[in-house]
Amino acid sequence: MSISDRQNRLLLNQDWKRIYQSFRNADFQSYDFDNLRRTMIQYLRENYPEDFNDYIETSEYVALIDLIAFLGQNLSFRVDLNARENFLETAERRESVLRLARLISYNPKRNQAANGVLKIEAVKTSESIFDSSGVNMNGITAKWNDPSNNLWLEQFTKIINAALPVTNPVGKPLKSANISGVPTEQYRFNALNTDIPVYKFTRSVQGKSEKFEIVSTDIDNNLISEEPPLPGNNPAFLYRDDGKGAGSSNTGFFMHFRQGDLQIGNFAVSNPTPNQIVSIDTPNINNSDVWLYGLDLNGFETELWTKVDTVEGNNVIYNSLFKKIKNIFAVGSRVDDRINLIFADGVFGNIPGGNYKLYYRTSANRFMNISPAGMANINIEIPYISKANNSETLTITLSLKTNISNSSPAETNAEIKQNAPATYYTQNRMITAEDYNVGPLAVSQDITKVKSVNRLSSGISRYFDLKDTTGKYSSTNLYANDGILYKEDYNILKKFNFTTQSDIEGFIYNTITPILSSNNIKNFYLSKYNKIIVDDLNASWNSRTNDTNLTTGNLSDTDGDPLAVGTFTANSLRLLEAETMLKFLAPSGYHFMEDNTLMLGDADHPGSKEYIWTKVISITDDGKDLDSALGPIYLNDNVPQGSVLTEIRPKLAENLLPDIIVQIIDQTFAYNDFGLRYDQFDRQWKIILAENIDTVNEFNLGKAGNTSEQNLDSSWIFYFKTDGETYNVNYRNLRYIFESDSEIKFYFDSADKIYDSKTGKTIKDKINVLNINKKPDELMPFTRDFAWSISDAYRDSSGYIESKKIEVTFFDSDDDGVYDDIELFEEIVSPSTNTANKFIFQEKYITEDKTEDFKYFDNSNNTIIIVSTESNIGSFSVYNDKQVFYIIETNVFKYIDKIKNNTYVTSDYRAYVGREKIKFHYLHTADNDQRIDPALSNIIDTYLLTRDYDVQYRLWLSNELDIKPIPQSSDQLFLNYSGQLNQIKSISDEIIYHPVKYKPLFGDKAIEELQVTFKIVKNPSIVLNDNQLKSTVVDYINKFFASENWDFGDTFYFQELSTYIMSNMSPNIASLLIVPKQDSQVFGSLFEIKSEPDEVFINAATVSDIEVIDEISAKKLKVDGKVVSATAQNNTGVQSNVLVSNSSSSSGGYSY
Repeated sequence: MSISDRQNRLLLNQDWKRIYQSFRNADFQSYDFDNLRRTMIQYLRENYPEDFNDYIETSEYVALIDLIAFLGQNLSFRVDLNARENFLETAERRESVLRLARLISYNPKRNQAANGVLKIEAVKTSESIFDSSGVNMNGITAKWNDPSNNLWLEQFTKIINAALPVTNPVGKPLKSANISGVPTEQYRFNALNTDIPVYKFTRSVQGKSEKFEIVSTDIDNNLISEEPPLPGNNPAFLYRDDGKGAGSSNTGFFMHFRQGDLQIGNFAVSNPTPNQIVSIDTPNINNSDVWLYGLDLNGFETELWTKVDTVEGNNVIYNSLFKKIKNIFAVGSRVDDRINLIFADGVFGNIPGGNYKLYYRTSANRFMNISPAGMANINIEIPYISKANNSETLTITLSLKTNISNSSPAETNAEIKQNAPATYYTQNRMITAEDYNVGPLAVSQDITKVKSVNRLSSGISRYFDLKDTTGKYSSTNLYANDGILYKEDYNILKKFNFTTQSDIEGFIYNTITPILSSNNIKNFYLSKYNKIIVDDLNASWNSRTNDTNLTTGNLSDTDGDPLAVGTFTANSLRLLEAETMLKFLAPSGYHFMEDNTLMLGDADHPGSKEYIWTKVISITDDGKDLDSALGPIYLNDNVPQGSVLTEIRPKLAENLLPDIIVQIIDQTFAYNDFGLRYDQFDRQWKIILAENIDTVNEFNLGKAGNTSEQNLDSSWIFYFKTDGETYNVNYRNLRYIFESDSEIKFYFDSADKIYDSKTGKTIKDKINVLNINKKPDELMPFTRDFAWSISDAYRDSSGYIESKKIEVTFFDSDDDGVYDDIELFEEIVSPSTNTANKFIFQEKYITEDKTEDFKYFDNSNNTIIIVSTESNIGSFSVYNDKQVFYIIETNVFKYIDKIKNNTYVTSDYRAYVGREKIKFHYLHTADNDQRIDPALSNIIDTYLLTRDYDVQYRLWLSNELDIKPIPQSSDQLFLNYSGQLNQIKSISDEIIYHPVKYKPLFGDKAIEELQVTFKIVKNPSIVLNDNQLKSTVVDYINKFFASENWDFGDTFYFQELSTYIMSNMSPNIASLLIVPKQDSQVFGSLFEIKSEPDEVFINAATVSDIEVIDEISAKKLKVDGKVVSATAQNNTGVQSNVLVSNSSSSSGGYSY
């Protein structure tokens, strides 16, 4: 037995027991000064009552106890602090967080530099070179896509070629690749530079001057990147061609730029050791731009060492790159974005020794949103050797073409605490669904939220082209026979406040003017305004010339004499001017074919039609000129000789005249109610004063322009109403809706424009109503298909896209700005004949989420009986109890109650004018750039919310930015993140990147259907400041909609918000109400709001959307909301759109 064992067993154990027993009464749970002092005094009193009994405050022994207690508290604090710094979840010091993250193989990311490509807009050379016309280009600037220069492409290319080596002219690239679907080629100037090819410039970004550098551009792993900096390396640039013409922002010559300042550091390793670390103490070194060269004895760069970015797999401990690549190093992050260069152990990588040169770039360490306007006309000069071996200078002008917002600051401590464990969980690979929802967060600090969905699973043969049945990535070509077409009148509410005239003008130009050119205003005008029939004029078309989408000629009477038009006549032809639409019938005994040519006989066979619509392009003088070979009237379609003019539709002005704008400003400053109507005969917008406007009755042109001061004019399209502070602007709309009851779901993205490079036109999604459908009220089928253009996705009252429905408008097949046929609806439905059979019904139902909605109701068995007036119902005895009637005259539904012998209004149904059971053809075109690769078996839809978009959007909501930010495009997300994600994704998976956008709720910056007024009832027993109360409510709404509380595609429930606010603000407020601002919204429409898979909620409400009231009453609620009475004549019956939350309710419920 050893001495130590014996002593431990016999001596120390006994001594420890004695020590422990002597302190068994000590309180070891006391850490702070007061408790330590108290327990020490108590201990002395209990154990040494006779030796120590002087406890007065002036005693020196008490002073010693105080000193010991202070020391004990200090030690306890330090021990606790050190203990907290040992755990990632509780560590606060930056150095501790970085070290703990590295323990689990996570290297925190430093700042990311803003970077992108600049397009070469113009070039100029000092060399004498000649174009094909003999012009010497010495000193002459050639501009890309110069419309004033027919030889711009030749001149531009010649100047570029002059600065290129003989072996590397344009067309013979050094490298080529297909990057995001765009063919990309690399070229290199034959430059004279001996230093690093970096061209520095500065620009102001968001009020701060920043350094930028144009660098030599490379293609690496199908990504645009910077070539490693090397003295004497000639600068390289790119040529890209996306097939969309020279005017495209992705076609032309480009150079890469990066934000920051390239710096150089030299160091020597005189004593090589394994796992050596070299510290670089320069702050703000960005996350990607670090290059290391070994130097020879003369100090020249010899070999570029390979930087290993990841920690697992390829690193300085285990090298799986290539057995011959041994010169490797890793970069570790330190405080303030300083770095450590970490080298290998001599087994898997070489130990460094000798002299080295390090190139690194320091960047701004902040978010940037760089707009094209802020980075234009950047000039650089590149000296080069000409083909004649002379020194020349190439001057290049570059500009940014797309917004750049890919910069980000270094990861914060909180982000590291979230991302490090997640990365450790994924082990730097993405296999499972959880991996795909966690892994992207570790790729870049600019990604704040991610959601990945496996759209298509493995098991499909690679020899078949993968089809996405939703239409997101694949074109759709489907037929169905359950089509429903109807039109819907509705109003939209806008609000504005003003202080100065500029505020009013801003609302007119930025809000009212864009509305004038909207599809739904055009639909309203074409549907509601009078048709100008001109059959009595016997005017026919005298054609002079015909061409594609163009014909010239004049109008003639029955004797062949020319007719004057425009201001030169008093008849209906005075309405003819540019933009006027004309309807022509075929001459007697003839009909039109699809190409507008004439054919003898009736229009009773496929492809035939009875009329054509066209638009006036221009008119010369009075339209009668017979001397010129070209006719005085230009029409935008081929109109055959002898076609008979039958109808005129005057143009809809899309701008307000200056005097009307002045009148609007005057009326607004006077706080008057007023309206805005359109006069189709004068072709201009006009004011309706408060004493003349009729806001009760439906739209009618019978009293248009009436000034009798009896409120008879109901022809308003815009109605401005003020409460003395805020203007509510209601404007009328009409939309056409196409629905498939059960067979087809529609997909449409208005932001995704599909361009056909072969035809040079935009490809439109459309719905063809097939000619096999029977004509309305007839047994004969149509002779042609009727094409509708899909204009927008259909959104319900809560703003959620309903895929069974789609908004459509009149088709423009040749993109000439003129609808092919503005009478499509009348042709398909014929609503003015046999009206009782022209209604589409919808029935209320309860969704899976327990909310009310309406869906198509098949009334083929006459479940709902249609009557013209209520008196037509007749005797109740012939009907079953609860029989439902639709009364056309009052536009309401009623049912019979035989027990009470009366009829009662029901809100369970809606009615629209339209047609059902239509056979149709649905055509959707997907972007070829997003074609799914059939060689890959798993399609992963990855939705990304970027930090830059988040910051910019919140600045826009707070009015610190004027322009609404847009998320990065799918291409930009691919460029920014695919390089890193492709390294860790499964080889059998393909990631499709989706930008996520915010869906603002409640405030003026939300869509009209989601704007509300919060009304709160104060507790009368508590004195509170209204402004402070409003501010507090907004603060809690913002906290409720914090991004960490919501995921993409979530559903908002009002009870959750009301319960949260009431629980935090009780007893200061007694009740909380939410009142939709749109009069057309029904009860419960904002009780539940859904978001799309690429949307996340954000609060847009401000204190101006909060109203403090003293009680809940109809008078208080009718200011912004609307309670529809039982006698209200609309399609929705008895409805309420007021939601109430009361503090007496334990669940924060609602009532109405």
